[in-house]
Amino acid sequence: MKILLFSAVFSLSFFSLNYAYGEITSSQTITATLSPFVIVSDMENSSTSTQITGKGRLMTDLTPAFKFSTNNRNGTSATFNVKVNTSDGGQVNAIYGNDNSGIIVLANNNLKPHTGAIINALSNNPTPDNNPNAIAYRITFRVSNKDIGNVPVFDKAGNSASGNVLIKNGVNTVTLVIGGNSAIKNSFSSEDESGSYQATIYCTSVNL
Repeated sequence: MKILLFSAVFSLSFFSLNYAYGEITSSQTITATLSPFVIVSDMENSSTSTQITGKGRLMTDLTPAFKFSTNNRNGTSATFNVKVNTSDGGQVNAIYGNDNSGIIVLANNNLKPHTGAIINALSNNPTPDNNPNAIAYRITFRVSNKDIGNVPVFDKAGNSASGNVLIKNGVNTVTLVIGGNSAIKNSFSSEDESGSYQATIYCTSVNL
């Protein structure tokens, strides 16, 4: 009995010392997908507010600017429209031009003008009696880097401006420049009552 018991214990110890362990390595692949994107944002420190003198002159140039960023190798396009509030037609078009320059109208937001006043202020021969509370100024477009993007130009109708502001992936800025001394003759007069004169610029951008 003593011998059999010893043999059993010996065998158990033998198998324990020769236990085979498996491999303990493993791997996992992690993935993060970047989709095509275009980002439009307002530029800080751009001038969007000023005072109007008694002669219609702006105390400082207005320079609203938009920054465009895209990872699309073909770049991105942008279209600009300008609207003002009227007393009879809601929001109406307030820009007209050709090539990369034109005319923009600022409308009295406290005493809103009629739609006809906006149309008259945008015309070739504005008349003070027909455009009260609407003042027109010259406007031009420019880009910060012409090597990677084009200056927006007006369409055939002259109501909006567009262009490939980025011709490849990267970052570019478009600025709309409204000169302080650029008031259109006969669009400003004593018919323009005191108040806040405004226009809203809408920018739409898509990847090419």
